[in-house]
Amino acid sequence: MAVRAITFDRFDLGIDRRKGAAVSDANRLLDMKNAYVTTGLATQKRPGLAKVTTLEPGTRGLFAGLGKLHTFYGQADLTHADPRFVAHKVAHPDGERPVRDVWFTDIFNAYIYVAVEYVDGSVKHHYLDETTPTAIEDENCPHSKAAIKTASRIFAAGANDGSVVRYCKVGSPRDWTAANDAGFLPTGLQFAGDRSANALGLYKSDLVVLSRDGAQVWNVQNVDPTTMALTDRVENVGTSFPRTVRNVSGDLYFLADFGFRSITTLQYTANLADVDVGSPIDSLVVPEIRGADVVPQAFFHYGSGQYICVIGRELYVYSVSRTAKIAAWSRYSVPFAVDAVAELAGELYFRSGDDIYRFATDAYTDEGAPFEVLVQLPYMDLKSPGQLKRVVGMDIVVDGECDVSLGYDVRIPDAATPPVRVRGNSRPGGVIPIEVSGTEFSITMRNLSSKPFRIDALTVYFEALGAV
Repeated sequence: MAVRAITFDRFDLGIDRRKGAAVSDANRLLDMKNAYVTTGLATQKRPGLAKVTTLEPGTRGLFAGLGKLHTFYGQADLTHADPRFVAHKVAHPDGERPVRDVWFTDIFNAYIYVAVEYVDGSVKHHYLDETTPTAIEDENCPHSKAAIKTASRIFAAGANDGSVVRYCKVGSPRDWTAANDAGFLPTGLQFAGDRSANALGLYKSDLVVLSRDGAQVWNVQNVDPTTMALTDRVENVGTSFPRTVRNVSGDLYFLADFGFRSITTLQYTANLADVDVGSPIDSLVVPEIRGADVVPQAFFHYGSGQYICVIGRELYVYSVSRTAKIAAWSRYSVPFAVDAVAELAGELYFRSGDDIYRFATDAYTDEGAPFEVLVQLPYMDLKSPGQLKRVVGMDIVVDGECDVSLGYDVRIPDAATPPVRVRGNSRPGGVIPIEVSGTEFSITMRNLSSKPFRIDALTVYFEALGAV
């Protein structure tokens, strides 16, 4: 009986749980943990975590700007011994109190503008322009969590019912009252559902205002505020998570209540619409955001071209490359809860408590502890549906080592062959002796080592035995 072969060398669609395990395509994965799709369409182990330092207690947040990493505190006086970090005091105007969280930070006219939440739940905006006090004193400043910088202004969601978005005077973030310059956008009038502006983003230089179930696009680029106007609306999609809204390859990505979504322009109609970019992993993400007592936050890592959303200890990673035609989801598990993230000079830094870590491209462990890489393909019929087949062996092209096993019954998750250890490219050394019979098979590869690991291709050799 003739031995046939089939090769899998493209995993460019990453995790996709939209179909059942028995009917998914070969280039879609059931799982990809602690790995990502490279522009060469290989699957590679994520960078390891290296500890940078432990900061003095009392600060919160992490922001990269002006060549430094910045933190914030609300009481006493504090200085970081590590010269790479600068601590800024942002005292509450009604008396010193500890900072609980930092919701928004940006550079405005070479100074830091920051929205800080205190342990009593109050939120205050501060402008660190060497003025005392640092807090914005203008009564029209909404002091809300959701804020953004654009068109030489700071825009912020209304603090009370959120039915307006206020903006400061051009070039003057301390002035939110100036006639014919500062003012507000009546966003609540335009929402059909929830009227509260939860998050702000930018799409092609326009301001995007998102409620829980709607989005508005406003043209705000002209200096004259009377020319600011609503240009488009997208119904039935929005977000409750202001720190997940980020620009990715010309689109606006965010985490909605039912998964990751984006707002983009439809190619043929020039109208805005929501796109369910996160639908392949909705079944993973939705239970996570409903059950976790954490605040999701996302960022676009320019060093790797990835949109990464942190939910506690889980990082959901969307690798995007239009030139390589990659749009692949994967997930990273890290050994600590992530409180804040910052990118400085292409390096990605994570804060957990007072400890600072970074992704190091030359590290393959998390501070010396190996982490598991898991890649699992769906159950595949090897282009012979309904036919009983006998797998006689495999070849794998990998950099590093891994354990390989074949699942042979989709109804029984534990029905799999014993794992076989593979090191390097197996093609020159002969077929890997994995024998099993079935109608469809799922390949699982696991790596747990302190060395690099990458999967380039795998080949399954089998005989067709006929109809079941």
